[in-house]
Amino acid sequence: MSLVLVRTPTYRRPVLLKRALHCLQAQTHQDWVCEVRDDCPDASARSVVEEVNDPRIVYTNNTPQKFMIENLDACFQRENSYNADYFFMLEDDNQVRPDYMARGIDIIEQIGVPVCMLNQMIENLGEGGKDSYSTFGIFDGVYDQRIHSPTEIRLALFGWTAMSNGSIFWSKNIRRDLAFRTGTVPGIDEDLRAFRLVDPVYVCLDKLAVWAQDENATNRNLGFDKGRIRREMDMLASARALRRAAWNSTPPAIQAEFLSGKVLRVPMDKRLYEMNRAGIKTPGASAPLGMQKKLKQKVVRYLGRVHPSIRKAQAELTSGV
Repeated sequence: MSLVLVRTPTYRRPVLLKRALHCLQAQTHQDWVCEVRDDCPDASARSVVEEVNDPRIVYTNNTPQKFMIENLDACFQRENSYNADYFFMLEDDNQVRPDYMARGIDIIEQIGVPVCMLNQMIENLGEGGKDSYSTFGIFDGVYDQRIHSPTEIRLALFGWTAMSNGSIFWSKNIRRDLAFRTGTVPGIDEDLRAFRLVDPVYVCLDKLAVWAQDENATNRNLGFDKGRIRREMDMLASARALRRAAWNSTPPAIQAEFLSGKVLRVPMDKRLYEMNRAGIKTPGASAPLGMQKKLKQKVVRYLGRVHPSIRKAQAELTSGV
């Protein structure tokens, strides 16, 4: 049986962490091991792992503390001591349906790609246990259910989402792991991961996973070096630079197909709007920005700082390293 290595980054969310671990125990594919990577200095997740009491779940406390981005990114490294065949990351607030692992393995083995993305529905974490779930998946209206090239995945940055951390299921045969191994701005790590892709990706539109929408009580520790406004300006400037890099690396023939609506399912007004936000000219077609959004775009352009990780991603994309 193929061994699946699950990595679960966590930070002070014991109830949600226990729920995530129970999702693993309910999998139809039972040959797995899970590393719980606790970023809490007080090792608060240790008691949860002890309570669940499953020998397949291994507890690790990050010393020193990694903070959110580094803790998430480390979960995408291929190196491991288990000789695992397959991998995915399950954040402590997310869930996977019982067939998640089995379906991921089946796609990779039957279709012959080293990585796939499994659609996620959205959970709104409500107060008092009143959670609600979307009837749609995050990849609906973005992708078709088929194999997509890395270029197509990056063009999805002009939609709602290109890659979601919790959707990615990959094999040890992936040609380049998806960890970018550098700090970056919170909010663009998933976009940045799309620039690590060199393999084709099969997108499955069946909703086999659940993404918890961020909420005020999420406790996602971001580090202590920047305030909220500065983080937002830098995030928007970096996202703009990433989209420009994605477009500039796209062959002209595929650019033309994207502008004619032949590539991806993203509505035309949405793709044009996102291209305009990135400062990319679309002769003969546009989705004009309002005055307020134009002003914000200028503020981001002149005050936002593009993070060095973006330059690194651009260089890797050009060199193929």
